[in-house]
Amino acid sequence: MRLVVLCFWIWAASAAAAVAGSDMEALLEFGRGIRQDPSRRQAAPWNPTSSSDSDGCPVDWHGVQCNGGQILSIAFDGIGLVGNASLSALARMTMLQNLSLSNNKLEGALPRALGSLASLQHLDLSNNRFVGSIPAELTKLSNLGHLNLSSNGFGGALPLGFRSLRKLKYLDLRGNGFVGKLDDIFAQLQSPVHVDFSCNQFSGSLASISDNSSVASTLQYLNVSHNMLSGPVFESDPTPLFDSLEVFDASYNALTGNVPSFNFMISLKVLLLQNNNFSGSIPEALFRETSMMLTQLDLSCNQLTGTTKTT
Repeated sequence: MRLVVLCFWIWAASAAAAVAGSDMEALLEFGRGIRQDPSRRQAAPWNPTSSSDSDGCPVDWHGVQCNGGQILSIAFDGIGLVGNASLSALARMTMLQNLSLSNNKLEGALPRALGSLASLQHLDLSNNRFVGSIPAELTKLSNLGHLNLSSNGFGGALPLGFRSLRKLKYLDLRGNGFVGKLDDIFAQLQSPVHVDFSCNQFSGSLASISDNSSVASTLQYLNVSHNMLSGPVFESDPTPLFDSLEVFDASYNALTGNVPSFNFMISLKVLLLQNNNFSGSIPEALFRETSMMLTQLDLSCNQLTGTTKTT
């Protein structure tokens, strides 16, 4: 019996060492296609000859966190990385929870293999030079709570399956070339808190948001500016009851109809609807005591008529 137990522990230790080694090898493979901007003074974030600390992480691999030799977090934000990023290599890290590579000059496309990162909770690739579409496999990341792909060269339609991302709270896709109807996208979102779709080529409206949708009850920040939205903002009248919405920006679109009254939105602080095709008068509700939280309002460059009453 003791021999069996001993053999088991030897096997377990060997397996753990193999997994840990595979994580380090994957990170080194990721680094092979990348160089640092010569104008940056930081040292390279990884060194293949480094010794390991008590957590099994190389001691001078800045931005890398480990546990038992397995990589949990990679944060290489703003350190001047340049080149083609082999994200497929990182997809082999079964325990990776955080992958943050923002504010570099990394290139490449999102591989389907990213869908195998079952533990991933935070993915930030913003302000790089990534291109291509979002693979459908990305919607298999059931633990993902934060997704930021802003300021890249992504394009095409978003994949179906966002409904599977039940833990997704923060979604930022601004500054890309995504297309498709926002109605369909919002119909899939579960309970987001921060959504930024600005500066893309989205069409449609926000008609799929209704009083009984989870989006209306959880959303705090919504930016859909600089797109190609048309028609009325919301299909329902009165406006859906947003319990927590603080910022709403739908400026620089082609929205028509009356400006919604935004009744009972006691949390609303910023409302930006400029440069659309709204007509009619400005709702008096925006100037009532119930709108005391409103600190910024811009309705300029529309076709509004009449005067406003203030007290």
